Amino acid sequence: MKTSSSNGIVSVRTYLPLSTAVSKRDYKIAFLIGIASSALWFFVLARLSFLSGVELLAVAAALPFLCMAAVAAAHALFSGKLFHKAVKFLMVGVLNTGIDFFVFNALIAATGENQGLFVTLFKSISFLFAMFNSYEWNRWWTFGDVAAPSRNKREFARFAAVTFVGFLVNVGSTTLIVAAAHPSAGISQVRLDNIAAGVATALNLAWNFIGYKLFVFRSAAKRTAEIIIDPNVI
Repeated sequence: MKTSSSNGIVSVRTYLPLSTAVSKRDYKIAFLIGIASSALWFFVLARLSFLSGVELLAVAAALPFLCMAAVAAAHALFSGKLFHKAVKFLMVGVLNTGIDFFVFNALIAATGENQGLFVTLFKSISFLFAMFNSYEWNRWWTFGDVAAPSRNKREFARFAAVTFVGFLVNVGSTTLIVAAAHPSAGISQVRLDNIAAGVATALNLAWNFIGYKLFVFRSAAKRTAEIIIDPNVI
């Protein structure tokens, strides 16, 4: 708390720590993210034939509850806001990655192209879809306590700059891995494309969390409240 006085008026500025409590709203959001992610990943995993039909249904049914469990675990095991934000970011990341892989595989399925410049083009398009989803969810939920009250050009410019670097990491890593690796027994070209995309996404997630936390959503890291007290009234 800081105090200052001017012309008999005392200004008291109190820095209010942000609560780390988990609300019912967080559980509902986690559940909805789990449902949306289940639908997207069901398509992707079915296309890649990584799991049997029963296993796919089990994963799809379990994911919403796993997201809720992750929120509860973060609250029970960690007291710092950083861990809570990291869990929210990872859940949004699961949804973003689902969108990324869904669009990526839908384009491959629609065109029949799965190598060369087509992979770079498709990954670029799918990344952009995921990016816009990421911005909305992260400013509204993950970093909602520190994001600007309303969308503004500065915040979006910082977001775009961080995300652009992530774009280069994501698309560049995917392209390099696909170019360097070769399908082997049991691994088709489509599977190899998705493995490359998975590695690239992991690198991108790490970069984005650091960038969003330190550079993008930072305008109101500490909430403040100003109380103007007139000593003549007290």
